[in-house]
Amino acid sequence: MESILIGTLGAEPQVITLATALLLHRAPLQRVVVVHTDTRLAPIAEALPALRAAFGSRPGLPPLECVAVDVADTLTPGDLERFADVLFAVLQTHLAADRRIHLLLAGGRKSMALTGLSVAQLLLGPGDHVWYLHSDEALRRAGRFWPEASDAVHLVDVPLAPPVAVPPRFTRAAVAPTPAAARQALGEAEQARLRHFVEHELTAAERAVAALFAQEIMTVDEAALRLGKQRKTVTNQLTTIYSKLESYFGLTADVGTKREFLRRELGAWFGGFGS
Repeated sequence: MESILIGTLGAEPQVITLATALLLHRAPLQRVVVVHTDTRLAPIAEALPALRAAFGSRPGLPPLECVAVDVADTLTPGDLERFADVLFAVLQTHLAADRRIHLLLAGGRKSMALTGLSVAQLLLGPGDHVWYLHSDEALRRAGRFWPEASDAVHLVDVPLAPPVAVPPRFTRAAVAPTPAAARQALGEAEQARLRHFVEHELTAAERAVAALFAQEIMTVDEAALRLGKQRKTVTNQLTTIYSKLESYFGLTADVGTKREFLRRELGAWFGGFGS
């Protein structure tokens, strides 16, 4: 499987070259892709030519590809949405080509890094990496593009939450046209999962008990009276409901957590089962 470095560019283009050098010590890279804002404006107007010159000065490096986002900066919600759309499309393209992604979020504004992490969470899975570059003050002041043996510089592997069921690249979110559409697809999938739990994992009797506790705050005795059941029956059914919630959704064993999840996440699905 090919590996590719995708990074964001800011005022310090050496972030890209340093990360490239460090990753090449680990495994081959087939290409480096840099996502940047308007090349006519500072600091990109100076940083991008310097980056290209640095890559051109060293034979044998993977090819450098530059992808522009049509914004001057990433200071407004609209700017960040456009940046997210472009980064999402870049990741999507290379994942579809079955490439392992190394995403570097050390260049540019912090807003770009935070947005990039959000996009990565939608698409990246096992085998992919999100990196942050850490270097000491001496190397930053020197402004060197390529590390030397004495330099204190290393990559920090930023952990991503593992997918709940399948790697993101196999989901509908992975083929969505934008991050917003991907989030919508994930939301719809979760709603379908909630509906399946209510309609297929719970018995009719359990749904009736769950409906009461999801929509109202009441004791077991009050629920038993409302349903015309023995207290022990309701207690046993509620215990089974909580056990199924814990197993199906990966909830903690805490009863309060499961009761709150029942009310917040599943209450709407129980509307038709209440008395």
